[in-house]
Amino acid sequence: MGESALQQRVRAQHGPRQGARPEESRLLPLSIAGICCFLAAVVLGGGGWYLFGTREQTAAADKTVPVTQTLPTPIITATPQTTPPTLLAPAGELPVPGGEVALGGAGDAAPLRREIVKPFMVAETEVTNEQYQEFVKAAGHKPPEHWKDGEFPRGAATEPVTNVSWQDAADYCRWLTGKIGAEARLPSEAEWEFAARGKNSFKYPWGNEWDAHAVDSVETGGRVRAVKSFPGGKSPFGAYDMTGNVWEWVSDEALDQEGNLKQVDGMTRRIIKGGSANEKQKYLTASARYEVPANFKGSNWIGFRYVVLRESEAPHRE
Repeated sequence: MGESALQQRVRAQHGPRQGARPEESRLLPLSIAGICCFLAAVVLGGGGWYLFGTREQTAAADKTVPVTQTLPTPIITATPQTTPPTLLAPAGELPVPGGEVALGGAGDAAPLRREIVKPFMVAETEVTNEQYQEFVKAAGHKPPEHWKDGEFPRGAATEPVTNVSWQDAADYCRWLTGKIGAEARLPSEAEWEFAARGKNSFKYPWGNEWDAHAVDSVETGGRVRAVKSFPGGKSPFGAYDMTGNVWEWVSDEALDQEGNLKQVDGMTRRIIKGGSANEKQKYLTASARYEVPANFKGSNWIGFRYVVLRESEAPHRE
C-alpha cells in the first residue's frame, strides 16, 4: 500500500527508514519534489492574492462614491404667546385698560357709586396752547379771550390752554376726531378718575402719600406751568398733571342726590376734575371735583384733556 501524506511528510523530515527497498529509495526524491511544488504553489498563490487582490479591492473601495445621508428637517413648533402684546399707542396717547372705579361719597357732594370703564386711550397731557391754536386756525373757532390777534402769549406754547368753556373743549374733540380718524371726546368722570388713580385707587396720581415735588400748590407759590413739568406726578398709566396745574373738564353733567340735573339760571352745571395750582394742598387729590356752569370760560385755571376710542386697537398694556 502507498504511504499516506502524513507518512510522506514524516519520512521527508526524518529521511528513509532503515532497511528501505531500492524502489522506495527511487520514489523518495520524486515525492519530495512533488511536495516542494505543492508548497511553492500555495505560497505563490497566497502572495499573489495579497499583492494583487487586496490592491484591487482597495482601489475599488476608493472609487466608491460616498452616500450622503439627508437628515429630516426638524419641525419647529412656535411657542404659544402667553402674554398679550403691548399696544404701541400713537404719540400723545396712553392706553388705559378697563376696570372698576369708585366715585363720590366720603364728603363729596355726589353720591357714592361704582362704575366699570372699558379700555380707552387718554391724552398724555392737557391740551396745550399750541395744539388748540391748530384747531382755532383749521376750524375757524374763536380763540380764548386773553389771546391777542388769535395768538397765545409768547412762551406759552406748551402750557395748557385755559379760558375755554365746556363747549369749546367738546368742539376741539369733535375736530380732532376728524383729524385722526378715531373717536375723540372728553372723558367721563369715571374714565378720568380711573386714568388718574389707577387700579389701586391711589389718593394721588403718584401714590397715597403727599409729594411736594410732584405738583404745585398755593403753599409752593403755584402757577400754571408747561405740561410735563412734574415727571414725578405722573399717574399709574403715565399721564401728566392729573392733579394740579389746571382743572379739567369732563363730559359729565352735575347731578343732585336724586339724580336730577343741577342747573343755574337755566344753564347745566358740568364737572371739572383734579384741582389746579392755585388750590391748597389738601384739595389736590385725584378725586378732587367741582361743579361749574357749562358756559363758564373766564378762568385761567380751567383746561381739559381728551380720550380716544380706537375700535381696532383695544389696549393691552397694564
